[in-house]
Amino acid sequence: MISKPSFIVVGCGYAGAVMARQIAEQLNKDVLIIDKRGHIAGNMYDYTNSYGIPVHKYGPHISVMDQDKTYHYLSRFTEWIPYRHRVNAVICGKEVPLPINFTSIDLLFPKKADSLKKSLIRSYGENANIPIMTLKKNTDPDIRELSDFIFENVFLHYTEKMWGLTPEEIDPGVTARIPIRLSYNDDHFLHKYQVMPKDGFTKLFENLLDHPNITVQLSTNSLDLLSLSEDKQNVIYNGAVFKGTVVYTGALDEFFNYTFGELPYRSLEFEFEDHKKDYIQNTPVLNWPDTRRATRRTEMKRLVQKSIPDHTTTITEYPGAYSRSGEHFNQPLYPIANDACFELHQRYKKLADRIDNFYYLGRLADYKYYNMEATILRALSFFEEHFAG
Repeated sequence: MISKPSFIVVGCGYAGAVMARQIAEQLNKDVLIIDKRGHIAGNMYDYTNSYGIPVHKYGPHISVMDQDKTYHYLSRFTEWIPYRHRVNAVICGKEVPLPINFTSIDLLFPKKADSLKKSLIRSYGENANIPIMTLKKNTDPDIRELSDFIFENVFLHYTEKMWGLTPEEIDPGVTARIPIRLSYNDDHFLHKYQVMPKDGFTKLFENLLDHPNITVQLSTNSLDLLSLSEDKQNVIYNGAVFKGTVVYTGALDEFFNYTFGELPYRSLEFEFEDHKKDYIQNTPVLNWPDTRRATRRTEMKRLVQKSIPDHTTTITEYPGAYSRSGEHFNQPLYPIANDACFELHQRYKKLADRIDNFYYLGRLADYKYYNMEATILRALSFFEEHFAG
């Protein structure tokens, strides 16, 4: 461990790792990364199991990007494999593409499909992507009937399981991530770049962190090393006021010892299963937007495009409320997007903003439901804004 680092970065996911690389490379400063987990890469961590199948420990991850900046930045640290993501959902006993598209409508409403598709195109135009809450406001009776069906059978139960809230109680940006698509395009994503790292995400992070100015310390709770001075304006490290800079990507309520109460998060538990079969599902991910506990199952061979005969591995996800001291659901994964949570987070931000040379960013610290690209772009722009000359 570096005794007097110039920078301390807390968290070794994308936000922390990108910030550490930028500091080490662009500023030529030494950086200590601290992470409480025993591995790098945060939730992106993957490994190869005994059958030779790469497994994403914290659920499926795909590199989908719209910005050249993100793609070219990550391309320094990995080669890519082209990948087009497909997701099916079991709805009323039928397996249909998700997002709901014209193929889904054909399968679910064989007698009314043609008139429904014509009504949708008349209202919104071809190839449009319509959020469910927008569709529900349509006055056409056939479209209202369709929207009510989709709301009940695709969004309602899934959202209640995943978030512990109804679709109306959560930020509209969350439900808008899965629109209704007015085309036969079965791609789950429409991003410019859709790829998988050739050697996996962990290897990408190893390359990202491979710099002489970066030291990584795992299996370490940052709060065992860092604390606040009595006036709450300085970070204490190794018993003295830290003269360097802290970049924090963890949860702010934890850093401030839950002064105003806990910020709520959603968490997941994962069931890993090995099957003595070539494949067990038609798409990499199969969603269950019904009342069963599980939300989805990922078949890793399909996701990472590995051809390994006679064995396949799946990950089934079960959501629940985060419990920091519980045996289950003890990883804070998803900030809950509603006004009450945002207001509580703002109180913690005001405390953080008082601390000298203390910066925070990332999904947990910002309390925002960032995707991978948003996290990386946030880190790159944050570095430019606060540290670049």
